[in-house]
Amino acid sequence: MPIYFKFADFLIPLAISFIVSVFSTKFVIIKLKERGMMAPDVNKPEKPLIPTPGGSSIVMGFIAGLLYILLQFNRLIPISRIIIETTYSVLLSSLLLAFLGLIDDFLSLSQKIRAFLPIFASIPLILSSVGHSTLRIPFMGNIDFGIWYYIIIIPFTLTISSNAFNMLEGLNGLATGMGIIMSTTLAIVGIIEGNIFSNIGTLFSLSLLGSLIGFFLYNKYPSKVFIGNIGTYFIGATIGSIGITGFMLSSLFFLYIPYAVEFFLKARTKFKGVCFGKVDSGYLIWDESPQSLTHIVMKMGKFKEYEIVSILWIVETIFSILAILVVI
Repeated sequence: MPIYFKFADFLIPLAISFIVSVFSTKFVIIKLKERGMMAPDVNKPEKPLIPTPGGSSIVMGFIAGLLYILLQFNRLIPISRIIIETTYSVLLSSLLLAFLGLIDDFLSLSQKIRAFLPIFASIPLILSSVGHSTLRIPFMGNIDFGIWYYIIIIPFTLTISSNAFNMLEGLNGLATGMGIIMSTTLAIVGIIEGNIFSNIGTLFSLSLLGSLIGFFLYNKYPSKVFIGNIGTYFIGATIGSIGITGFMLSSLFFLYIPYAVEFFLKARTKFKGVCFGKVDSGYLIWDESPQSLTHIVMKMGKFKEYEIVSILWIVETIFSILAILVVI
């Protein structure tokens, strides 16, 4: 299990992303309020207006971490070319889908467009992966998927990771917390895997983690800012991109199992279902057919919003542990 970077090399991108995210979130909240870009928090009895979309600060924090990685490690020969190419591919694909989310925030794109556009965003990842089409599959060993890795697996993975992550949102801190758990998991998996690609994936994961924690301070219950589609698409796309470039697709599979359930629940409503609940004396209830994992939790008992979110975090943590165990 070789480690290609020092301990501090992993922590500095995390710290930089966190600091930039904290200050940029403060700035974004102020600007959103000045422009009247607010949305009601429908899970609260008083329906307070909350600034949205604030996910752009997550993007800024992550970019800051990646800039440090490029500046610090481009001198490391012969791995500098790998670092540069991988960084650019992850950044470009993630930004393209963040832009898709931003458009969706204002224009409410159709589900067909949301499902189709990530295919184009996968092109940078495909180009950076040329010559590396072998994946280690648990209990099966290394399998070379050949051209199918580029034309099927990469586009499919990015499409699923970005769209699925966008589906499970609507409660204070839910998506941000899920992203924190998933990025932490990929950072650990990257160390365990012990190759240059997975170690670079750890650097990226920690950059994402820092920016998510910084934003979470304002997005946790009760939220001072909403993440918006720009944030959910970006987080999902970045996690997918890290899993692709770090060759951690087996772990990615386990991380997205809750989102697979969410997908089928939303499919039953032709993707018109919501994650919100009905407010009843400070609790969230749902007395109809479940349209989301949030509704399944609501039907399990009488829970407040932050309790529902915590339960879903626990569920994701369980699958994160499996994602780690599968590579040990």
